Amino acid sequence: MRAMDPMNPMDRQRTLDYFERLGRDKVRLYSAIDCDRYLGGWQVRELADQWLAEKAAEERPVPLWRRLAIRRR
Repeated sequence: MRAMDPMNPMDRQRTLDYFERLGRDKVRLYSAIDCDRYLGGWQVRELADQWLAEKAAEERPVPLWRRLAIRRR
């Protein structure tokens, strides 16, 4: 894959699967140290940032007021 080629869906899914196998802590560590060396180029860095944000959102508990508001709908 050349530097400016968009990531195709298959490569994207493989990368996301790789992130799942590595785990949140290693993905965060590798992207912080040297993403190009350990994970890949700028597209992988952006995907890693998105993946880490999604994992952080999954771990945050939903506030009580929001759960109550959802139930009232």
